[in-house]
This record gives sequence, structure tokens and C-alpha cells, in this order.
Amino acid sequence: MARPLWLIDLDNTLVDASWRVMGEINRRMTAFMAERLAMSEHAATRLRQVYWHRYGATLLGLIRHHGVDPDEFLLRTHPMQELPQMVRRIPGAGHRIGRLNGERWLLTNAPRAYAHQMLRLLGLHRRFDRVIAIEDMRICGRLRPKPSALLMRSVLRQSGRPARAVRLIDDHGENLQAAHRLGMRTARIWTSKTALRQARHSGRPLAVRRPSYVRVQVNCVAHLLRVQHLHSTTA
Repeated sequence: MARPLWLIDLDNTLVDASWRVMGEINRRMTAFMAERLAMSEHAATRLRQVYWHRYGATLLGLIRHHGVDPDEFLLRTHPMQELPQMVRRIPGAGHRIGRLNGERWLLTNAPRAYAHQMLRLLGLHRRFDRVIAIEDMRICGRLRPKPSALLMRSVLRQSGRPARAVRLIDDHGENLQAAHRLGMRTARIWTSKTALRQARHSGRPLAVRRPSYVRVQVNCVAHLLRVQHLHSTTA
């Protein structure tokens, strides 16, 4: 029987990035696009959202339509020095992650330096056997970040495991669908505490229905410990 592999996302999966980090990243992306494309911040915000929905990553739209250098974009849009003030460490998180039976890889569309610093701040840098960041997601010379089916197939080949022994833990439906189509097990981190609070305050509570491509739906990675038997390869 193959040893299980957990592919675990970073922002809003391992960490409540909605609290401060994602707001800062979105602000920096908007400012970058407004400056580079000579447009208002309002227009840049709309275009950023269009590219995110169309390609799964704003960066792909900027590369395809505007020739933006990905390294420059990632450097300018992901905070580094400010991260310690933007991350809330959860006591005991490392111990709980370590109790997930099997190998653990971080699979994130974030840049490598940001991902490693985030893991250190969370106290999880020794809990992952491998980090796959966006710089590692080039296939045939082109960036193929999540939810790319080509990326998912590549990761599956690298794992050396049958799809049923691999579990993707993520908060985005498109990423989970791509994994489900290949036969991987899936778990959705339904929402961060910050996103849930924002939805309640807006008067538009988030839907909790579990889609068919999601095997398990939990509120945080730690809750997977209670249901990880549902990800058994024999289930």
C-alpha cells in the first residue's frame, strides 16, 4: 500500500491570510497593474479580478496579455519584511500537522521565498517534506500554477503514487476539481475565520454545501485529524 501524500495549500488553508496578508497582496497587485498598465486603481482592480477568474492566477493574464516579467511581479506584490506583523501563529499547529499520517508537501501558487518565510513564522517549516511554489510550476517553459491539470499530473508523477493515495487540501474549488478529476482525494478548507466574519457582517453568509468533488469539508487543517480516516486509500 502506498504511503499517503498530503498536498496542502498555504494562504487561507494553513494560515488565515484574509486577516491581513491577502488584503496587502491584492493592494500591491492593484498598484503594480495601475502603474505598469497606466490605468486607474479602479480599472486595475476590475482587470485583476477578471484575470484571476479567467486564468486561476492574475499573473497568467499579465504574462499573456502584457508581457509582464513574473519574477518582478512576485517580488513587488508579496510582502516579506512586513509578514511577522501580518501572521497570527496558532499554538500547537505544528504538532497537529505532524499527526497527519503520511508525507506532506506544500503546494502553493505563492513565490518560494514568501512560502518558506510563512512556514517559519507559523512554526511549520520542519513539518513539510517538500515545498512546491510557483517558481516550480513551469511545464514546457510556461507557468502552469493551480488549477492547471498539467501541473496536477506532473505533481502526481513526481509523487510516484497512485492518485487515490494523494490528497489535496485547499480552499479553492477550481483546484479541488482539477485534483478530483485525476482521482485524488480532496478536502476543502471551507473558510477562514476572517472571511466568515466578513460574510456575516455583509449580510451575505457563505454557503456551506459540500460539492461533489470535495470528499471532506472542514474549517481548518487541524480538523482533518478527526476525519483523516475518510481519506484512506481503501475507502
